[in-house]
Amino acid sequence: MSAVNPSGAKPVILVVEDEPDERFLAAALLEETGFSVIEAETAERALAILNEKDGAVSVVFSDVRTPGPIGGFELARIIGVTWPRVRVLLTSGDAGDQPSDLRVSATFIPKPWRASDILAWVEEAAGRTPEQGPGIDRIGGTSP
Repeated sequence: MSAVNPSGAKPVILVVEDEPDERFLAAALLEETGFSVIEAETAERALAILNEKDGAVSVVFSDVRTPGPIGGFELARIIGVTWPRVRVLLTSGDAGDQPSDLRVSATFIPKPWRASDILAWVEEAAGRTPEQGPGIDRIGGTSP
C-alpha cells in the first residue's frame, strides 16, 4: 500500500530530525537519489507540512526523539490514522526505543543507520521501481 505519485513526479520524502547535521545528511542522501525532500525539525511542523501538501508526501522518515510534545512514535500513530497511504520509517540511537513500541504500521531502523538500508526502504515505500528514476541496487533481505 504505497503512496503513488503521478507519472514522472519525484516521490516526496519528509525528513523529521532536530539535529541539523543528521537532517542534512538524510536529506542530501535522498535528494541525490532522485527524491524531492522536505525537512522539518519537529513532529508538529511535520504534521503542518502533511496538511499543507495534501497527499503529496509518500514517506516520512523521522527520528523517534523529536523536540516538543509529539515524538516519533506518536507522529507515526497520527500519520497512520490521518494519512494511511503515507509510509513511516522511524529511527533512533537510544537503546530504550524499541520497535515493539510501535502500535501502528511503521518500520524501525536503529541508528547508526546505513545509507543503503535507508535508500532501499524508501525506494520500496515510495513505490519507485528502477525504471522510474535513479536508485540503488537492492541489497540484503530486509523489507519494510
